[in-house]
Amino acid sequence: RGWWRGRSVGALNRNPSGRAGSTRCRTTLLEVGRSSCGRKSARSMLVQCRSYRLLDSGGASRLESFGDLVVRRPCPSALWQPGLPASRWDSADLVLADGAWEGARANQLGEQWYMASEAGFSLGLWPGQNGQVGAFPEQGTNWRWLRSACEASPRRIRVLNLFGYTGGSSLACLASRNADVTHLDGARAAVSRARSNAELSGLSGEPVRWIVDDALTYVRRAARRGERYDGIVLDPPAFGRGAKREWRIDRDLPLLSGLLAEVLSDDPSFVLLSAHDPRWPVAALDGQLREITRGASAVRGRCERGEMLLRARGGGRDLPMGVYSRWAAGTV
Repeated sequence: RGWWRGRSVGALNRNPSGRAGSTRCRTTLLEVGRSSCGRKSARSMLVQCRSYRLLDSGGASRLESFGDLVVRRPCPSALWQPGLPASRWDSADLVLADGAWEGARANQLGEQWYMASEAGFSLGLWPGQNGQVGAFPEQGTNWRWLRSACEASPRRIRVLNLFGYTGGSSLACLASRNADVTHLDGARAAVSRARSNAELSGLSGEPVRWIVDDALTYVRRAARRGERYDGIVLDPPAFGRGAKREWRIDRDLPLLSGLLAEVLSDDPSFVLLSAHDPRWPVAALDGQLREITRGASAVRGRCERGEMLLRARGGGRDLPMGVYSRWAAGTV
C-alpha cells in the first residue's frame, strides 16, 4: 500500500520535450521538473521545467498536472461536481485510492521530481499514502510575498517558521539572502525533507536552524529566553499528534498567538498566518494576527487577507484551499 503504478512509465526516463539539454521556463505560479541526480549536485538537479496546473476539482477529488504527470488525489472539501468529463479524470497517470497509488507511472517514481517556485527555490515531490506530495501549490503567492518582505528590510532579519513542513516558506525567506531562519516542524521526516529541499535549491549555505519540536513548547521556551524574531510564519494544521502532545487548532492557536506576541521584535518586518481548516475563516485569522502584532502598533504597516485559491483552466473548477491573513511593515 502506498506505492505508485502507472500508464506511461517510459516517459519518466527521458526529457519530456524529447530533446537533450534543459530549458528553464516561467509559469504564473510554479514550475515542475525532473532529475535523477544525487544530493551532492543540487544545482545540477534542475534538469527540466514544466508547469504545475490544477486541471479540475470536484467529487471530493482534485485533478492536477505536475509537468506531464497527471495526478488524481482526494480532496474532501471539493464537494461539487467536476467540470471536466469522466474520461479526462480516468486518463490520470497516478490515482490515489484506498491509501494506495495506482496508475501507469509508479515504477519510475524513485527519480527526483521537483517543483521550482518563482520565489527562488525548489521542492522535491514525494507522493505519500495520505495524498500529500511534499508541496502546497496554493501557497505560491505567499511565498513570493515572503521573499519580497525579507528583501524590503533594510537590515538582516530573524524569521521563525512554525509548522514548516517541507520548507516552502523557509526557503522563500532564505532566497532573499537577507534572513536568518528558524524552521520548526513536529515531524522529523518533514524537517529532513526541508533540509534536502534547501540543498536542491542551492540554499544550504544560508543561515538556518532545522528544529524538530512541538510549536507551543518551543515558543514558550523562546519567550522565557528572551528570543525575538522580526518575521513569523505559521500555517497550523487542524489537528496533529507529536511525540509528547496533540495539537488542536481551536484550543491551541489562541494560546500560541499570545506567546508569539512575546517573541515578535519591537521593530518587526512581517507576520503571515494561513489555515486550511474551513472552520477557520479569514475573520478568525484576522483576530489571531491582531493578537500576535499587538506590540507592533507603533510600526507602520499594512494588513492583507485573502483566499488561497487554485485556478483551473480549460473548463475545470477552481479549488479554494484555505485563507491567509498577513501584515508587513511599510508597503510590501
